[in-house]
Amino acid sequence: MTTMNTPFRFLAPIACGLLGFLSSRPAHAQAAPPAQPAQPAQPAQQTGAACEASYEKAQTDRLAGHYVSAQAAAPACSQIQCNQAIVRECLRLYESLQEDTPTLVFSARKAEGGELIDVKVEMDGKQILDGITGRPFPVDPGPHKFAFIEPTRGRQETTESARVGDHARVVEVTFPDPNAKEAAAATPGAPAADHPIVVHKKHGIPVMTYVLGGAGIVAAGTATYFRFSGASDYNHYNHTCSPYCNPADIDPVRTKFLVSDIAIGVSAAAFVGAAVVYFLNNRGGDESAPAEASISPLVGGGALAQVRTRF
Repeated sequence: MTTMNTPFRFLAPIACGLLGFLSSRPAHAQAAPPAQPAQPAQPAQQTGAACEASYEKAQTDRLAGHYVSAQAAAPACSQIQCNQAIVRECLRLYESLQEDTPTLVFSARKAEGGELIDVKVEMDGKQILDGITGRPFPVDPGPHKFAFIEPTRGRQETTESARVGDHARVVEVTFPDPNAKEAAAATPGAPAADHPIVVHKKHGIPVMTYVLGGAGIVAAGTATYFRFSGASDYNHYNHTCSPYCNPADIDPVRTKFLVSDIAIGVSAAAFVGAAVVYFLNNRGGDESAPAEASISPLVGGGALAQVRTRF
């Protein structure tokens, strides 16, 4: 029997143990998997692009008149990670939009007195409020159609135009009393709501008759004065200097007679016009057809009276 050397006697068990351990491991564990490359961080350019896009949207919406959406987009470009130049512009734009964006305060009242709270509010066909809050509501500038809906009183509509810079402008509607129709129907002798009340106007003396009558009286008084004054002067000169009177003294006498003749014509035309207007006003026809009268003096004496009406 051959005897092994001492060094080999100690190494043999160790070598056998290593061979057994290596043979017992699975095949896929013998090689380490390759290392996965690390994911790169999000570049700063994407953040800058988002800030610029928000700024452009805010500007575009404002130019298009969409102040509410522009005001909502402005804060996105004023974040600390955005470019400082864009942040300054966005803050300036946001402050300007806060000043210019109109705000409305909605109110609903009862016809019999008091306020209503449980009222839904629609703007341009879309519901914007579930009830009256009393707080300002931002809207875009321009005309808007509002509808107020109350469960027991129905629907009331109104159109209002929001102006740039308007703040807390009140838009209010009044709902009719739902019990008013029932009370009217229960009252004996009350007229039906569907039939209007017809009021027959009682005829009287129209104002134009008084005006023309007064003008006739004034004209008659003027004609009388100048007629008597001219006649007095005529008799005086006829007894003192006729037929050798100075023409300069005779001309004023002729003027007085001319004025008297014109005044007589105006007086007669005024009295005739007053009578015509009175009878036309009381003829029982269309009350919406007024009569118009005018008096024009004629050169050389007299006057022209005109009365116009519709039958």
